[in-house]
Amino acid sequence: MRDGEKTTEKIIIFYMKLIVTFLLIVLPLKVLAYGVVTEIHSPQEIIADIYDASQIQINKRIFIFSRQLNRVVAFGVVKKIDLKVSPHIALISIDEIIDNALVLTKDLIYPLDFNLMNEKKVPGFTSLTLSGDGSIPAKFKELAYFGVFTAEGHPLDKHEILVSPFQLQYGINDDFGLKMVNALWLDGYANLGLKYRILKNKYSRITMNTLGAYKIQSRDYIWQVGGVVTLPANAKFQNHLMINITLDPQFAEAHATKGLRLFQDSDIRSITEYITNDWNRIIYGPTYNVELQTFGGTVSYMWIWDSFHTSLGFATRDFSNLEVGKKGYYYVYDLFWRF
Repeated sequence: MRDGEKTTEKIIIFYMKLIVTFLLIVLPLKVLAYGVVTEIHSPQEIIADIYDASQIQINKRIFIFSRQLNRVVAFGVVKKIDLKVSPHIALISIDEIIDNALVLTKDLIYPLDFNLMNEKKVPGFTSLTLSGDGSIPAKFKELAYFGVFTAEGHPLDKHEILVSPFQLQYGINDDFGLKMVNALWLDGYANLGLKYRILKNKYSRITMNTLGAYKIQSRDYIWQVGGVVTLPANAKFQNHLMINITLDPQFAEAHATKGLRLFQDSDIRSITEYITNDWNRIIYGPTYNVELQTFGGTVSYMWIWDSFHTSLGFATRDFSNLEVGKKGYYYVYDLFWRF
C-alpha cells in the first residue's frame, strides 16, 4: 500500500509540474506572443510555431523579440504557413536585423502592432519606412517631403493628408498625390502640384513631381519640375538625390521668387537621412545652386510624434559666404501634421 501511495504521489507531482510548466511557458506565449522560433532555417529565414493564424497570415509583417536580450532583434514577413498542423508552422523571411543581434530558437514572434512597438521601444530602422502602408502611424513612415530643404519627396499614402502653414498635400492613391503652396495663394498665385511615384521596392524609390502657378494680374507664372531617388544604405541611413528645375520669367512683380523667396533657383541636392532610435530624423547634405553656380547645404533635426513633425536647422546657398543672413548662413524650420 505504501508503494502504491508513493507511486500515486509521484504521478500527482509529475502532473503538477506539467501544469505549472504549461502555465509558465505555453500560456504566456499564447497571451503575449503569437508564436515562437523553433528553427533557424538560414541566415535570412526562420521556422516558427504559430498559435493564432488569424493574427499572422501570409505576407503579414512581424517582429521578433529576444528572450535572452529582452528586446526586439529583427523584423520580417511571413512567407508560408501550414494550417494543417497545430501549432501552425510558418516560414518567415528576415528583412532587418536590428543592431547586429542574433535570432535564436525560443525567441517570440509578434505581429506588427505599433502600440506594442512603442511599449517594447523598438529602435528606428529603414526597412519599416520602406515597406510601411496606410495602416501605420506617420511616425514610422518615410518622409513625404524633406522639410527645410523646400524640396519634394515622395507621395503620401492613399487618402492621407498633410497640413502645414506652408503647404497642403493629399494622397489620391499610394503612388499619386496633389500639392498646394499656401504662400502662393496668399500672394494671388493659383497653383497646383502633382507627384507620381514610378518605382517603389525594398531597394529604391523614384518619384517625379511638378508644380505650376499663375498670377492673372501680372501675367506671371512659375513652373517647377523635378524628382527624387531614394536608396537605403543600411538599417539607419537613407540617401536621397533630388533635382529641382525652376522656370520663372522674373517680372518685376514676380513676388514668388523675390519677396516670398520661393522657387528662387534650380538646384541639385544630395540628402542623407539618419533615423534615430526614437524614430526622429537627422537630415543633412550639400546643394549645388545651378543659377549661382555655388555649393551650399543644410543640416536639421526633425522631431516626429504620431502625426506631428517639426524641424529646426541651419542652411546656406554658398559655403564660402561666411556672413550671417539670407546671403550667408541662416536658420531654417518646418512643421506639419500628417493624418
